[in-house]
Amino acid sequence: MGLTTLSGVVSGIRHSTETRGTVGRNGGSVKTGQVIAFRVDGRSAQIKLPDVPDVRDGDEVTLAGSEKNGVFKALALRNDKTRAVYSIPTVVGYLMGATLIALGAMTLFILIGVIFIAGGLWTIYEARNYTRAADMLKA
Repeated sequence: MGLTTLSGVVSGIRHSTETRGTVGRNGGSVKTGQVIAFRVDGRSAQIKLPDVPDVRDGDEVTLAGSEKNGVFKALALRNDKTRAVYSIPTVVGYLMGATLIALGAMTLFILIGVIFIAGGLWTIYEARNYTRAADMLKA
């Protein structure tokens, strides 16, 4: 996935909360995130973040991400007026990927390890993309 940037003036901000998780007999976990959709110089853009970013109509922003089906899917956002950068923390992704690879190495003899290793590599790849996107905007 090649990361690109998109800069311009924000308009038409729409915000929603995304809730996901599991609940069982012994409890569970529920996580909420923020989905913000808007236009940047007339182009449709969207970003998912753990918290609501400080962005208003008329602010200049720079996004890092990629375009999919006519929508710019941002992985990181910088408000050029306040210089604040908003992105998803990636430490957990790297730790999960390393754990999956370690589990895969331990279970490789029964061939299920291949699936764990593939999942771990994919998780690290995604975490690296989020890190690169945030680094593009911090420079």
